[in-house]
Amino acid sequence: MERARGGSGQGRWRRLRWRLALINAGMLTAILLVLGVGLNFAISSVMYAEELTRFESEAKAQVEIGQRNYERLVNGAPADCAGAISYQQAFAQEIAAPLQTTFPSITSVYLLDQSGAVLAPEGAAAAVGDRAPALQTTALLKLAADVRTHPSPGVGFLAAQTYRTSDAGGQRIGVVLIAERYRTINRCLRATNSAVGIVQVITDFSGIRATLARVQLLLLLILLGGLVVGMAVGEPLLAGALRPLARMTQAARRIAAGDLTQRVRLPHGGDEIGQLAETFDEMVARIEQAFAARHASEERVRQFVADASHELRTPLTSIRGYIDVLLRGAKDDPETAREVLVATRREAERMSRLVNDLLTLARLDAGRPLEVRPIDLIALVGEAVDQARILAGEREVALRTDGGGRLLVRADADRLKQVLLALLDNALKYGRSDVGGWVRVRVGRSERGAFVSVSDNGEGIAAEDVPHIFERFYRVQRAAQRRITSAHAAARQSGLGTLPDVTPHDSVRATARREGSGLGLAIARAIVSAHGGTLSVQSQLGAGTTFTVELPPGAPSAG
Repeated sequence: MERARGGSGQGRWRRLRWRLALINAGMLTAILLVLGVGLNFAISSVMYAEELTRFESEAKAQVEIGQRNYERLVNGAPADCAGAISYQQAFAQEIAAPLQTTFPSITSVYLLDQSGAVLAPEGAAAAVGDRAPALQTTALLKLAADVRTHPSPGVGFLAAQTYRTSDAGGQRIGVVLIAERYRTINRCLRATNSAVGIVQVITDFSGIRATLARVQLLLLLILLGGLVVGMAVGEPLLAGALRPLARMTQAARRIAAGDLTQRVRLPHGGDEIGQLAETFDEMVARIEQAFAARHASEERVRQFVADASHELRTPLTSIRGYIDVLLRGAKDDPETAREVLVATRREAERMSRLVNDLLTLARLDAGRPLEVRPIDLIALVGEAVDQARILAGEREVALRTDGGGRLLVRADADRLKQVLLALLDNALKYGRSDVGGWVRVRVGRSERGAFVSVSDNGEGIAAEDVPHIFERFYRVQRAAQRRITSAHAAARQSGLGTLPDVTPHDSVRATARREGSGLGLAIARAIVSAHGGTLSVQSQLGAGTTFTVELPPGAPSAG
C-alpha cells in the first residue's frame, strides 16, 4: 500500500517534503558552492602572491651568489687564466643548475639580452626559439628602463621585475626577471667586455597547485556532504513540520467519505500551517452547519408538506362526505340539503383560508418585497383593537400608549395589521371567554425601537409548548390532547386504569374551542422578521400569555 501511495522512488520525489528537502539541500549546496569558490579564490590569490614574493627574493639571492662563481669560472685563475670556460657553460653550471635544484617547481632559467633574445644556456635558443616564450614585452621594457637609470657601471645586480602570466597551455606560471651586469669574454684572451644580461626564472607553482587541488577536493567533499546531510536531516525535519498537512489530508478524506465531525484541531502557533488548519476547521464547521441546516430544512419541508396535506385532506374529506349525503337523497329534503350545503361552504372557506395562509408563507419565504411606507403605529394598533372589540363581546379589550404622541415607523401597513389581528384573535380565542376575561394592548417606544405587546389572562401555555408555539401547523390543543392520550395509555399499561385529566389546562373542554390552521403565529413571526423585528412570547400557566412585537428604528425601506 505504501508503494502504491508513492513509496516507490519516483513517487517519493512527488512528495512535498522530499521536494522541499531537495530544494533546501540545493540552496545549502549553492551557498556552500559560492562560499567555496570565494574561499578558493581568496586562498589561491594569497598563496600565489606569497609564493611569488618568496620565489623572487630567493631567486635574487641565489642569482647573486651564483654571479660570483660565474665570474670566477669565466675569467679562470688570476695568474694564467687556467680553468676559464664560456659564459654559457658558467651560467648553466653556477646559476641555472642551483636554482632548479633549490626550487623543483622552476621549469626554466634563461639568460637574455635587453631585447629578449636567448643567450644561455648553450642550445637554449635553438630549443625555444630566439626569444623566451613567457617573456612579457611590457615587463622587459620596464626592466630595461630601470637598468638605464642604474648608475653602477660595475658587475652585479641592477634591477628585478616579477609578474604572473599563463603559458601556451593556459597554465599559470610565475616569472622573475633579474638584470645583472656580467662579463661575456675571457679577460686572458682579450680585453674584458661587460654587458647587461637578464636572468629569466620561470616557475609553474606545482606545489601551490597541489595544495590548492587538495583544498578544492576538500571543498567538493564539503559540498557533497552538505547535500547529503541536508537531505538526511532536512527530510525528517520537514516531515515533522508538514505532519499537520498530513492530518488535514486524513481529515479531508474522512470528510469526503461523509464524516463532517472531523476536525484538525492543531494548537495554533501563529504560523501559516496553523492558520490554514484553523481556517480548515472553520470551513468544515460551516459546511457541517450548512448540511445540518439543509437537512433540517428538508425535514421541515417534508413535515410541512405532510401537515399541509393532512390539513387539506380534512376539509376535502368533509366536503366529499357532504356530497355523498346529498347524493344519497338528502337533496330531496330542503332543510337537510341546506344544512349540508352550509357545512360544505364552511369547509370550503376553511380550505380557502388554509390555502391563502400557505400562499402567504410561500411569498414571505421567497422574500417578496414589502410595500413599506411611514405609518403611525399607534393609529394602526387602534384600528386593530377596535376590530377586536367587536369580537370580544363582554370582555375588556384595552389599549395603552406611552403618551408620546405619534409613533412613526416604516412598515407594510396591511401586513403589520395582519400580525396585530392574528395576535388579538389568538388572545380572544385562547383567553378567558367569560366576563372576567380581558385583553390588554400596549404600544410605545423602547431602546430597540418600537414595541407592541398583546396580553391576556387565559390559561397560559405549557412550558414544553412555548419553544414550538411559532412552528407551522403546531397547535397547543393537539399537543395537549396527545399528552393526555399518552398519559392514559401509560396508565393502562401500568395497571392503574383510566386517569382523570392530567392538568387543568389540558382538558377536553379546551379542544372544543375553535381551532385555526396552526399557521397564524408562524405567519406573524415571518412578517415581523421581514420587517427586521422580533416576535416573542412569555406565558405562565394560570396567569396568561403576552406576545411582544419589536420593530427596529430603521425598518426596511424595501422587502
